[in-house]
Amino acid sequence: MQNRNFGLDIIRAVSIFLVIIAHYFSFSVELGLVGVQFFFILSGFLIGQILIKQFTAGASSNEVLKFWKRRWYRTLPLYYLILVLKILFYSNPFGWKMIVYFFFLQANFVGISFFSVSWSLVVEEWFYIFLPLATFLFFRNGIEKKKFLYFLLTIIILFFCARFMWNYFEKGIILYQFDCMLIGVFLALLKLKFNYLYLKLNSLPLFVVGLCAVVLLTFSLGDIKLVPLFDVFYRVVWVFLLSVSITFIVPFVEQSEFVNIKLKQFKFLYLPITWTSILTYSIYLIHMEVYRFIYLSNQLAGFMLCLSVIYLCSFIIYYFYEHPMMMLREEFSFRQYKKSIQTPF
Repeated sequence: MQNRNFGLDIIRAVSIFLVIIAHYFSFSVELGLVGVQFFFILSGFLIGQILIKQFTAGASSNEVLKFWKRRWYRTLPLYYLILVLKILFYSNPFGWKMIVYFFFLQANFVGISFFSVSWSLVVEEWFYIFLPLATFLFFRNGIEKKKFLYFLLTIIILFFCARFMWNYFEKGIILYQFDCMLIGVFLALLKLKFNYLYLKLNSLPLFVVGLCAVVLLTFSLGDIKLVPLFDVFYRVVWVFLLSVSITFIVPFVEQSEFVNIKLKQFKFLYLPITWTSILTYSIYLIHMEVYRFIYLSNQLAGFMLCLSVIYLCSFIIYYFYEHPMMMLREEFSFRQYKKSIQTPF
């Protein structure tokens, strides 16, 4: 736990709280989607660093498979566990078509109503397939920083234009926000290959600008009532601007001595924030299921009860299943499972 970046843990904790309160209480603004956009940028930022480091010397097929193995051990076991439990104990409205949920094709064929939070996982899982494949195709001999920079900027523009045109002409909702996640990868490239530029982004004024922009976009342009009238703006431009604004927040929060050293010393802040960050994936996947089965007439009391159950269940899942599954990518054996239970932190 001591090796974790406390600033990024704060972002994850705030983001998951935006999601869970948005799904419990009624708000006129899209707080939940704002939280998810933070996750998309962080995911692109962290995965981008892993990919750039791993593929700098060359992008072989073995390296691509290794990348996928580590990602899928992290994300798939818990997703499949919750999905199977929902099918067994809740319902199966799609019959054999439910198989699309196992391949992250639900948004294309049957919709996400059965497992609503899975929409963001669809985006992430296909992004995990796309990014290393694209790198393998264009940078097989290694990542040259300027060429990779131009490559990222080009595909960000292409994905943005494709999403905009699809929404404009088809009036559909494109959930594949690859352009937004690629902004996170762009930030990772700055950190690893253009560090002098990344350090310039590490400033309190830019952090304040980014934070104010996020707040402004959320409360002035993130009104749910605007969706039917300005679908293209809302679904494409709005989330893109939100993602760009978040990139001005991340460098300061990640690098700040005040955040990562001084604030970290306060245990009453450090422990709940860090544990919330650790349990984020479990919390995200199960919170709607807890809401489904727990109801109190007093909304605040109901939320606090749900929150307690969510944290308790998430910790149990993390201790006995999520963390052990991640460790099995190193050695798939019962011995490794036992070891992960004994040293879960």
